[in-house]
Amino acid sequence: MSDNPSVREMVEYFLPVLVTAGDYALAIQPHIKGPEPKSGSNPWTQAITDADLSIQNLVEVAALARYPEAAFFGEEQAQSLNDKYFDSAAPTLISLDPVNGTFLYKNQMEGWDIVLSIAHNRKLVAAISYMPAKRKFYLAAEGFGALTGSSECRKLSNMRPLLTIPGSRVCLTYRIPEVNQRLHGAFDCFDIVTDFDPARCLDNLNDLFTGKLDAFACHQGDFLDWGATAYIVSTAGGYATTLDGGLLPVFDQFNPQSTADMLVTSSQEVHQEILNLLASE
Repeated sequence: MSDNPSVREMVEYFLPVLVTAGDYALAIQPHIKGPEPKSGSNPWTQAITDADLSIQNLVEVAALARYPEAAFFGEEQAQSLNDKYFDSAAPTLISLDPVNGTFLYKNQMEGWDIVLSIAHNRKLVAAISYMPAKRKFYLAAEGFGALTGSSECRKLSNMRPLLTIPGSRVCLTYRIPEVNQRLHGAFDCFDIVTDFDPARCLDNLNDLFTGKLDAFACHQGDFLDWGATAYIVSTAGGYATTLDGGLLPVFDQFNPQSTADMLVTSSQEVHQEILNLLASE
């Protein structure tokens, strides 16, 4: 393997791997048990299941089989059986959130996804969100733009262009009550943890592409999942910055263990409106 395999090659290699991982997770979801909850500040960050560990193991195995010279980081790194076989200093980094939304998965809901990112020399060059219950991909890849397709897609050429859909006036937040207060009245703004309500019928952050969500804002959002979604959204016609409108380091200084305050919107117009509301006295 060269130290810089093509983006197309890597994305297309992992598409069927993620489908297999998703099929496995769906098969065991009704019977899911353990392991014990991990440390975290709320039920969302504490959630972990056998699916998280098994999917990470599967993708690690697939990565080592095809890209043994790449680096790899998975959310459940501490329990990895394969971490010792990867070169942590390699220029190409594969990152994985094996079950993004484990709280939803444990509670027999559909709005969880598997998130895989690829960076080269710390620059994010691809991000893939696969939603097994929807059997649908949302992704962005350098040189190919943002794309979406069904679980049957094995080539980027089989997919269609992906665009954000503004207009819902709904904003999802995480750990920033002051933003909820500032946006109240202009947007239907709610916290993913404290205001959780299945009746809202939102799947996840990918609802920026369905017209159900106009923005998400978070305090110290993980690059591994929130940041990967920001990359897809910004490639699909949306806009992504820090909460004060600054550049997000996730795109050119990608570190899956880093976090940042983020504001990600369906359009630049929505983005500017929210920044103006946040800056108002």
